[in-house]
Amino acid sequence: PRDPATTERIEVLKGPAGALFGDVDPGGRVNIVTKVPRFAPHANAMVSYGSFDTRRVEMDATGPLSGTLAARIVVAGEDSEGWRDTVTLRRRIVSPSLTWRPNDALRFTYTGEFSQFDTPFDRGIPAVNGDANALPRSNYYGEPTNGITRSRNDQHQITALAQLGGSWTLNGGVVWRKGSLRGLSADQSRIVGTALWRQRRSRDFSVDDLSARLELAGQIGRHRVSAGWKGYRFFYGERWMRINPSAAAPYAIDLYDPVYGSVAAALRPFTNNDESRWAGTFYVQDMWDVTDRLTLVGGARIDPYRQKIVNNNSGGTGRNIDAPVNFRVGGRYRLTDMLAVHANWGQNFSLNTGTDRNGAGFGPETGRGYEVGIAANLPGVDLAATWFDIRKRDILTTDPVDPNFLAPVGSMVSRGIELDASARLGAGWQLVANYAWVDAKADDTAFATPRVLNVPAHSATLLVVHRIATSRGDWQLSGGAAYVGDRAGSLTAQPLVLPEYWKVKMGVEAPLTEGLRIRLDADNLFDRRYAASSYSALWVYPGAPRSVRASLRLDI
Repeated sequence: PRDPATTERIEVLKGPAGALFGDVDPGGRVNIVTKVPRFAPHANAMVSYGSFDTRRVEMDATGPLSGTLAARIVVAGEDSEGWRDTVTLRRRIVSPSLTWRPNDALRFTYTGEFSQFDTPFDRGIPAVNGDANALPRSNYYGEPTNGITRSRNDQHQITALAQLGGSWTLNGGVVWRKGSLRGLSADQSRIVGTALWRQRRSRDFSVDDLSARLELAGQIGRHRVSAGWKGYRFFYGERWMRINPSAAAPYAIDLYDPVYGSVAAALRPFTNNDESRWAGTFYVQDMWDVTDRLTLVGGARIDPYRQKIVNNNSGGTGRNIDAPVNFRVGGRYRLTDMLAVHANWGQNFSLNTGTDRNGAGFGPETGRGYEVGIAANLPGVDLAATWFDIRKRDILTTDPVDPNFLAPVGSMVSRGIELDASARLGAGWQLVANYAWVDAKADDTAFATPRVLNVPAHSATLLVVHRIATSRGDWQLSGGAAYVGDRAGSLTAQPLVLPEYWKVKMGVEAPLTEGLRIRLDADNLFDRRYAASSYSALWVYPGAPRSVRASLRLDI
């Protein structure tokens, strides 16, 4: 998982803002903006301690090295005993960056990110007789002697921005990423009486990804135009060994009183695949301000690609070669200075990675979607309502025959309504609320249920923040609640429903001295028991119990 220490902000791009990104969901995309150097000196440090002996340290320092050069270094580390029996966590990240600005019209930035995440592989808990919460959420059904699974990721990125004059810019970048995941695990396989049979596995995955992009953007009259190219080459190695349980060697553990120490038979070779991809994308977009109230946008892209998957066990090779063309159109009309309506339609295309249970590769995921909405910016209140309809083919989900693998869904439809509200109530009060109704269904006879895994029909969030000004600085009180409706937890003939749940969080932050602040956070305040997500009835991930964390932050 990505560590938040290196994240500057998170952007959600929808409608015309997401029109260039045809290789992702037609409903939009999430863009994570990484921290980069600043020429204004600043540094901060944070230490925290919380439930389950969780300790975390963060440091972030940036500033100029000369009139044209600035640097930044972000370091973070976290250790936790965890709330699941024997499931510890260790996380480390270092992110150096450097910006060279030879003049006001030219900027180059290098960003590195090196991370390591160590934790035992954890498949959660099994449901018993259709109850996802039947067993204690702290029970761990792996085998501690298998040790940790280690995830390592190294990234180097160089970006450049050139102001060409007027409204025209040229920007681009190159990113090289290398990653690996290695470790042993004991995964739930089947329940026999009160015994849980397990499959022992060895994983050795590696990724090597090199990508580049270049974009020219500017304005011609009322037209804001852009054109660009993106290309990448991607290598993925997948090595699995496993041994399935049997009556003679079940590698079992008791459901209700897990005692560790079982010994599995010797592992056998299972999956040994190498995947390679080469792709290039060419795109154009025009955002046309037809009038002061009406804006139209249109975009097109072509995505030529080659994908090859080699099954080293059988010697077989699968290839995909294509050059799909996708389009997007959209528009926004301001009815008044405070009220606007929008609509957009788009297509998407995305290559799938990996192989099915028979060792064959997957075809690409395709989709199309549209949305219409209305937004109001009233004094002190922002409101938005959106209707969306997204249709996809060949999206990957858990294989109903063998949950160790993924399988493509022939067709899936997701439609619904999103409501958003943000209110500044005066006297330091702010409220943010969201509600979503989603009707998601799959149309594929290979699956026993049309429901889509882990997608609730109803969900909602509420956050209230209150700021109190004092001579030392602002106090901040916050409280939030989240509701998640019931969801499909299994796609087999014995369907599992994950029950609805709601949970509450609270926080308080106060100044101690100039630049030094203390904060106390509590999550799942009423210690609700819930199932957070599921891959199958045997692999249900329980939600975390109540946790409390205290932190100190120093800004210089």
